[in-house]
Parts: sequence; C-alpha cells; structure tokens
Amino acid sequence: MTDPRFRPRAYTHEPGAFGKAAIIEWILPASAFVQDRVQAAWLQHIYAARITRMLRKKKMTLTAYADTAGVGYDRMSKVLRGEAVMRLEDLAQSERILGGILGPLPESPVRAWDGDDY
Repeated sequence: MTDPRFRPRAYTHEPGAFGKAAIIEWILPASAFVQDRVQAAWLQHIYAARITRMLRKKKMTLTAYADTAGVGYDRMSKVLRGEAVMRLEDLAQSERILGGILGPLPESPVRAWDGDDY
C-alpha cells in the first residue's frame, strides 16, 4: 500500500480514539487547507465509528468484513483507525454489507478557520 496523502488521525488530539470514541477533540485549523483536512478527518472518524459499532452488533470480524468487501485486511484496518483515507467506495460497501452506516450526521465540532494564523 502506498503512503496516504494524509493520515486523518493526525488531525485529532486523541489519535488512539479515532474511529472508536463517540466524541474526540480535533486540532484547531491554522488555515483553510487544514480546516478542510480536519473536516474530512472528522467525517471519516464518524463513519469508521459507525462501521466498527455495526461490526460488533452483527458479530462480524474485520477479516470477514474486509473479505466480503473485497478489500485487504491491512487497508481496512488502517482506514478504520485513521491511518489511511477512506474512499466513497468504502462507504458504499459498508452500507451494502452492514447497513445503518449512512444517514444524518451530528453537527461538526470542527472550528472554522477565521483567516488569522494561530
């Protein structure tokens, strides 16, 4: 697997909680570019947590889920813990295989960049 463009978990103060905890603290964006990355990381965290919860609920292993999705275990594991970027295809597969993944999102906790460098 190639090195991802960015690691979503790098944009939180609690990287070990990425994809697991209901609420985690996000870094303060220092530019519009970083704000976009933090927002994308937050979205991935929400979906990764939903996938992880649904796997537990259905008593499905990550190995079985990755096999059903046709994705390697290593990549799926990295996506769910924020070490690799989630693709839209990953979301579509999770909805098809597990159900209950897509749906309303909570309000984003990501602070907007106000144009000043912090």
